[in-house]
Amino acid sequence: MIEYSQGNVLLDIGPGTIEKLRRRNVNPNTISRIFITHLHLDHVLDLPAIIKIRLFDEVGGPNPAPPNLDVYGPVGLRNFLYKMISPEGVYSYLSEMMKYYSYLRIREVGEGLVEESVNLRVYSSHVEHYDSVAYRFEIDGYSLAYSGDTVYDERMIKLAENVDILIHECSFPKELLLGKHTSDEELIKVVKSAQPKILLVTHLYPAWEGREGQLEEKLRRETGCRVYVVKDMDILEV
Repeated sequence: MIEYSQGNVLLDIGPGTIEKLRRRNVNPNTISRIFITHLHLDHVLDLPAIIKIRLFDEVGGPNPAPPNLDVYGPVGLRNFLYKMISPEGVYSYLSEMMKYYSYLRIREVGEGLVEESVNLRVYSSHVEHYDSVAYRFEIDGYSLAYSGDTVYDERMIKLAENVDILIHECSFPKELLLGKHTSDEELIKVVKSAQPKILLVTHLYPAWEGREGQLEEKLRRETGCRVYVVKDMDILEV
């Protein structure tokens, strides 16, 4: 979650997100925008729930005026949600009883500027991971790039060039790399090219368990960047 002067923004919304918001005393109805990188379960599983929660007030009663929720994501997002919450969807009651379409705004994105509002400008770019997009935010005078899941990709480097904060996946060590993901060695190349001020490392698979400190030290040593291998509930203030 990004907390800034105009509200709260989520970058993906995987399983457990809503419970973690609750632990931080963040009302899910204060989330104004969600930026989805791709439609895999670990990045979208709490999306139907946050759409439903919009219909309730803080004590569980009906919310007569649900705040708008803008959801951005790759091409296919609209069809994905239609299959879940439309009149023909798995959760059709969200359409029939709760009129989700009155407050939900779906925005499929590709390359370039996707949002511009007060103290917020957002760009997206395709990256290589099963129809994924990455994002760059210029927000309250800071810049931040978020990779989602991706292989080493020059488009990600260009998107993240000289940002204050780069949030980038590092799923596997080089010797165990599987799928369309980024290894530690490849992340070093990304950081050396993009030159962020701060690197937040995310999306670690169990192959890294017990080695997080080694990874953090290696990335700091090899890139000269401030590096944090983050875990759930961590907070960074800038």
